[in-house]
Amino acid sequence: MPALFGPSVVPDRSVVPFAEVVSISFETTVEAAERLMPRFFKPAGPPVVTVTRIDYQDVDYLGGRGYREIVVSVGALHGDNHRAAGFAPVMWVTEPGALISGREFMGFAKLPATMEAIEREGDSCRFRASEYDAVLMEGRVSGLHPLSDDSLARVNQSAEAVRTYGWKLIPGDGETPDVDHPMMNVMRWNYSRAWSGDGDIRFHRPDARAAPLSAHVVEALADVPVVASRRAFVAEGRAEIDRTATRRLHG
Repeated sequence: MPALFGPSVVPDRSVVPFAEVVSISFETTVEAAERLMPRFFKPAGPPVVTVTRIDYQDVDYLGGRGYREIVVSVGALHGDNHRAAGFAPVMWVTEPGALISGREFMGFAKLPATMEAIEREGDSCRFRASEYDAVLMEGRVSGLHPLSDDSLARVNQSAEAVRTYGWKLIPGDGETPDVDHPMMNVMRWNYSRAWSGDGDIRFHRPDARAAPLSAHVVEALADVPVVASRRAFVAEGRAEIDRTATRRLHG
């Protein structure tokens, strides 16, 4: 949209020449994971929640500008497919162009937020996101160690097609929605450098006046129990958003 002025300016594929990634994961309970996904999915076992902060540079459909993003995902299974992928119940982005295209086409529940650049200091890094002046979340990774060449090669092999589930939901004028179905989306990564470390994510609890769009979301995420922490992942490299691979899935 607006459709009357011709097709979308967003291309079939967006190649991002450089992106920074900080990914923090933890295991949670099956019950908590179920609350983070719609009826189309069930939790993969053990259920893992991942919070990924990404800085994209030189994005084509933004006229060479970059944007910043936080993706919350939980390991999920769809239908008879026994291969787990992350379902994203919420994302935050800094640019409206990235927000609109992700919502309209990919079925990603994106909200606006402000984010500073990822901070790197010694063997640690950190990030945070805010709505207006209210901090929504803070993440930190410490004790970073570089991955070996063999480990990086294995990561890149699995990152050739990173699948993420979405949910396209458009309400109708009554109880029946106009659109209500799951989606599959694909990103392709090639990392030039990567590290692992100890991650920690903290969701804040601003009130609805301080963060009117996100307060109820981070409140729910703050209540998700941490059963066990996973190793955090930090990387730099090239990314491709492959919209030709976006597919509607059966309900």
